[in-house]
Amino acid sequence: MERSGNRITAHFRNLATDATTARTADQVIVEHGTQPADELYRALRDSAANDGVTDITALLAGESQPESEGADRFTLHRIGDAVSSRNIHAAVFDALRLCRTL
Repeated sequence: MERSGNRITAHFRNLATDATTARTADQVIVEHGTQPADELYRALRDSAANDGVTDITALLAGESQPESEGADRFTLHRIGDAVSSRNIHAAVFDALRLCRTL
């Protein structure tokens, strides 16, 4: 970025094409994203029968998750904000896809 009078010129590079462009504006806002809120998932993972692993192929096909050894233990799946910064709709949809085959 560089100052152009009372404005800012920001230079952007397209990661796919390596093309660069410059835009001049009054303000530049940078969005860095967020880190997953997965502390609870990580704390429970070692105790879960499935080690917290979700079979993505089965999930996308609408099939049940494979049975895990240790039927006396719980299964754990990472959904919603434990995956990435997402809204409540995405978390509910993740849970629906996992639970509809129970």
